[in-house]
Amino acid sequence: MPRFFFDVSEKSEVYHDAQGIILPSFGAAKDRALAIVRKLETIPHADDDLVCTVRDVGGHQLLQIRIQAGKPVVSLEN
Repeated sequence: MPRFFFDVSEKSEVYHDAQGIILPSFGAAKDRALAIVRKLETIPHADDDLVCTVRDVGGHQLLQIRIQAGKPVVSLEN
């Protein structure tokens, strides 16, 4: 099973996931990223600069989920 890394950025702050997590599929990684964004968007200071980037073990960006107009928006890289 593949390992996925979930980096979170807000404004100029970036929090890199150094450990990652093993998940059964890309779909499971997308679901986890959506859950992260939904949880973080409830924080009062979170705004449209909130982004969760999913990377593979090689460091390649697979997708990004950002908050736009209060809703999560998914951008696929491939």
